[in-house]
Amino acid sequence: MEGDTMTPQAAFINSTFHGQFVFTSRWIRPRRLGKQDIERMRAVYVRPEDGSFSKAVMAARETGAVILCAEPGTGRRISAVNVAVELGVTPEWLTLDEENVQASLYAEKRRAYLLNLQDTEQNLIPAVGRAVPDYVARLQEAGSYLIVVAADQERKALDLVAGLAMVKLTAGDATRVFDAYLTVRHEYSRERAGAWATHVQIAGVLADASPADAVSLAEHVYESGHRTPENDAVEEVLSAYWNWEKDLSAWFQGTDSLGDGYKRALLLSVAALEGGPSERVFDAADRLCALTGTSYLPGRGLIGPGIAQHLDDVGADRDEEGLIHFTRYRYGTAVLDYVWQDRPFFQNQLVTWLRELPDGRPAEVIFNLALRDGRPELVLETVQEWATSAADRAAMLLTAGAMSDSLGRAVRDRMYRWARQPGQEREPLHLVIAEVCGGQMAEEGFDRAALTRLRNLARFGTESVRKAVVDAITRLATRPRLLVRVLTEIIGWIQGAEPARSTGLWAFAALAAHRLDDGRLLLLRDSGRDERQIGLIADGWRMSLRDSDTAGLAKTAAVAWLEHAVSGAADSGVVRTVLLAACRTSRDTSMFIRLVWHWANSAPLDGVDREGFCVELSREIAELDPLTPGITPTGTYGREEVTSGPPRLA
Repeated sequence: MEGDTMTPQAAFINSTFHGQFVFTSRWIRPRRLGKQDIERMRAVYVRPEDGSFSKAVMAARETGAVILCAEPGTGRRISAVNVAVELGVTPEWLTLDEENVQASLYAEKRRAYLLNLQDTEQNLIPAVGRAVPDYVARLQEAGSYLIVVAADQERKALDLVAGLAMVKLTAGDATRVFDAYLTVRHEYSRERAGAWATHVQIAGVLADASPADAVSLAEHVYESGHRTPENDAVEEVLSAYWNWEKDLSAWFQGTDSLGDGYKRALLLSVAALEGGPSERVFDAADRLCALTGTSYLPGRGLIGPGIAQHLDDVGADRDEEGLIHFTRYRYGTAVLDYVWQDRPFFQNQLVTWLRELPDGRPAEVIFNLALRDGRPELVLETVQEWATSAADRAAMLLTAGAMSDSLGRAVRDRMYRWARQPGQEREPLHLVIAEVCGGQMAEEGFDRAALTRLRNLARFGTESVRKAVVDAITRLATRPRLLVRVLTEIIGWIQGAEPARSTGLWAFAALAAHRLDDGRLLLLRDSGRDERQIGLIADGWRMSLRDSDTAGLAKTAAVAWLEHAVSGAADSGVVRTVLLAACRTSRDTSMFIRLVWHWANSAPLDGVDREGFCVELSREIAELDPLTPGITPTGTYGREEVTSGPPRLA
């Protein structure tokens, strides 16, 4: 339901993907839906019993669009996905472009575009309303649909001049949702799942639960490791479900003397660095003591209890590898939540301490605290501090914030404003934004927001930032579904003003030259004949070859394309089609003919028939010349112009 795509693990995964941290968190819901995601969301979905789901499907089918009106937690996201499935199309979430709403409104074939107004800037909602009639008409031509997700307040803000059909979506039965997640997602037997659902205490919680609460409770059951609802197991599950509040309240009441300060510091240290080595956990406890003026261990640990006793005091132990864990699941998050809520006067010191801890784990802790307290500024202030000293962690935290349901709108808005602030002093922060926009944020469905921020970095960033923008664009373009969108964006830059124009030229030249891991050229990976894609690539070739700064790199890339075509490494028909599409003026035809003839006549004698390919392609190019059909090659480029490496980005 509302928590339909939460993962059972709460830790960030500190692996890297092109320098970008990749993470999972139970608070991040992937927006990019693969086949398996869709199948699972269909399998666990519990339809409302009042028929509102069927009404929504019927309304969308008849009019091309529907608003699902419901409050958060009622299953509106998973309902939207399942409406799309019922319509027989692929769901895709939309994110609007602050600078161009129309560019955000994709209309590819056989899609259901899902727009959550909670993720949408309030000032953009009227523009969406004005665009709806034409957009729905375009979607209907493509066999696609629009599904808007909104609460009552958001719905009223939408200026729907065409009057979309609206369905009040009711929540599915919480007990059935709980049962579905245990049986389908976690493969409990129906008998065992039923035993949990009918246990008197669990049933009592489910009686007043929302679908989101039911999902959360099912995840607790699974994560606890208990498979049968024995009384002790149920008590542990419910204690965790209620965030261990009673246990923590009792523990803090029992450690209220001055001599217990070290125990509290160690408790927080384990919570912040759970899963870390013992020496790091105890060192962090010492740091917190120093920051707060709390007494250290007597004799710095030489006398007094050993590690086993200290860890037992805080409900933790050390595993065979020397790593520290709490003995109760989800206890660390509960500890930090409890202290944060119970001691607001300690929050600044806690955050200062967390920001100075090593590795990536504190990023998750700070993110979760910001999320639970609705404090996007906690994420944003931390990113600003880390941008100059810990850029990887800053990128990881900013990615999490930008993708969050509750924090995302505020975080993305600040990213947008940061990207538009010029000056050398902004460079570290701009580099972090470029890294985020070229990574998981765009891959998971926020590509429109990412491209908008990259566009502004290209306009306002330093030379180093513009280089980072080119790198980010290249990473995004390697994702097949994003290629046309990326090309559309950078062609727009090239047709605009400096310095975005030159950044777009360098970005296209980099894409034209980029090779995939298997040696294929990126822009020739798909040997299809998509007219829009061919047109965009042709525009890029014309403009990058004409520009004196990028001509060198573009010529080198063009030679690689011709070699791929003549050797059979790429579809020669696609190469010819693209190059012919780029010949729109006499200047273009002359430029390409000279380039092709120089390539054919300066290549090594290796038995490849470059001359035959050259003659035929030159003839086709010459026929396109509006002034002198049948032009013959005049002049040549110097050999060094084709074979030298790319010049530096100016």
